[in-house]
This record gives sequence, C-alpha cells and structure tokens, in this order.
Amino acid sequence: MEKSEVKLIRFDGKNYPAWAFQFQLYLEAKELWGFVSGSDPKLTEDDKKISTWNTKDAKIKTWILGAVEPHLILNLKPYTTSKEMWGYLQTVYHQDNSARQFQLECEIAEYSQGTLTIQDYYSGFRNLWSEYDGIKYASVPNHILKTIQELQASSHRDQFLMKLRPEYETVTSSLLSRSPLPSLDVCLNELLREEQRIRTKAHLEQKHTENYPVAYSAKGNTQSLQISQSSPTPQTRDMSKVQCYSCKKYGHLATQCNQKFCNYCKKKGHIITECRRRPQTRSPNAYAAQVDYFPADAASTSVPSQPGSSSPALTPELVQQMIVNAFSALGITGPDVREGDREGA
Repeated sequence: MEKSEVKLIRFDGKNYPAWAFQFQLYLEAKELWGFVSGSDPKLTEDDKKISTWNTKDAKIKTWILGAVEPHLILNLKPYTTSKEMWGYLQTVYHQDNSARQFQLECEIAEYSQGTLTIQDYYSGFRNLWSEYDGIKYASVPNHILKTIQELQASSHRDQFLMKLRPEYETVTSSLLSRSPLPSLDVCLNELLREEQRIRTKAHLEQKHTENYPVAYSAKGNTQSLQISQSSPTPQTRDMSKVQCYSCKKYGHLATQCNQKFCNYCKKKGHIITECRRRPQTRSPNAYAAQVDYFPADAASTSVPSQPGSSSPALTPELVQQMIVNAFSALGITGPDVREGDREGA
C-alpha cells in the first residue's frame, strides 16, 4: 500500500472481529470488496479483462498478507485468490459459537475502571460490547439490529457509570438525576472534564504542600546547630571568612585549631568546651521545630520539644526568635556567627 493509505491494524489471531471490520471497509472504499465477497468472480473469457482482474486480486492478496502477523503468512500460501484467503481466515478465526459469547458475558460482568483512565475504560467497554453484539446478533437484519441497539443503549450507559471509581460518584449521581437521561456519549464528555479537573486539583495540592523542616538542637555545653531544609539547598560556606576564636586566625574553626587554648584553666591543647576542670552546670536542652509551607490561607506550625514536657504550638514567627534565644543561652552572639564559629567565650 502507498504511504498515503490508511494504516490497517494487524491481525494476530485474536482480534479477528475488529480486523475484519476495518479491512472490509477499506476494500469497500477501494470498490474491491466484490473480489472477496464473491460478487465479482474470476472471469473465464477475454484475456484482457482476465489480466486486469488478476492484477486487482493480487493487490488485495498483498494487502491481506501485509495486514497479518508474520507467523500467519505461510498459512495463507496454499490459496490462490483473495476470496479463498478471506474464506480461510473467516472459517478458522470467526467465532460465532456459544462458548465465545459466554466468555464475553463474563468479561463484561467483571469489567470495571480500576486504574484505567476514562478514555481507556470507555474504549475497552465498547470493544467488549461490540464483539458481543456481533456474535449474538450476527443473523439479525440491519434495520432490526438498529432497534435492538437503541433499546440496549440505556443499559450500556448505566453499566458504564456504575463501574467507575468512587471519585466520580458525584458526577455520576448528577448525570443519572437529569431528565431526560443523557446518552453514553454525553456522559463520556462530562467524565473527561471531571477527570481533568481532578488531575489539576491533585497537581496544585501537591505543589503547595511541600515541607520545609527547620531544626535546632543543643546538648550540654557543646554548641551545635543543625538546620535542614528540603528546598532550597544551602550553598557551601566560604571558610576564608571564618575566624577561629582560639588563635584568632581565619580559615578554620576552633574545634579544628592546632593551637587550642582553654580560657577556663588557661592551658593549651583544648578549648573551654572540652575542659575537664570546668563544672558541668548546664543541663541538656533540645529544641526542634518544623515549618510546613502551605498556601497563604493555610496555617504554618512550629513545635518545640523538650524531654519530659508537653509540646505547645508556636507560630512560625517565633521559630527564628527561639533559635536566637538558644544562641544567646550558649554564649554565641553576632549576626554572622554560625555553627562551630565559637567554642566558648
């Protein structure tokens, strides 16, 4: 087939009803269905017309071979005309027996949306019913079949709505309470819009419920500050601007200084926080706070935690003040002082 032609679905041995339906429409559009149905039989006279007929029939056979899976091609090799090929496929794969009908009834009864999207759920639902009707009403004339389908439309709509996920219960109740009741196509349109609304709402809620935890902890006479944020990531500190409070030089912390001096016992080799002669008079303290970010109308919360005490709620504005107070209690002052900048006064 030319590149501009409609792309046909491939027959894999299991999708015969859908494949045969599409392939028949394709041949009818090309005015070649008569070669397959038998209404345009092979000629026995007039060599010129026989040649034209053979050319058209060979084209149809090529289309059939191109529209089936490779493992089925050799099965069609013994047949010399497109009508014979079509007859073989119809005889083997067209299931009009009660077994297939019963199987479809079971699949329809068990079919529900589950994790499918509205569009995928609808497509699967229609495919099952289309194949079922094709088997059950195969011998019914078209004008009568149309009446039967109209009578079944309301039943199909109700089954489709009743097997949606619970999140669509509100819109389902609204559709079923209308007068007159809408068609299945109208219901599908409403459900697709509701699905988009639910997705948008979920995306916005996820975007505006990010957590920004902030925590400060201090224990005994060791001053340590632990601050963590999920976003943004703090930048690496420039150590060239950090002054050691032991040797008064820049570029390192007092805990890392190789010229440590204790301001309490006046001896070298350690700093005041490591001094064994200094009385341990300060009791361990711990502070923890977490700030959750929400939209402007949502409340932020802060929680201090101390051993053996309850945890009253703090406002976000007090979190910074709590950290400043903790610094002051540990003797750390100055707007630029950070963790480890000062190991004792």
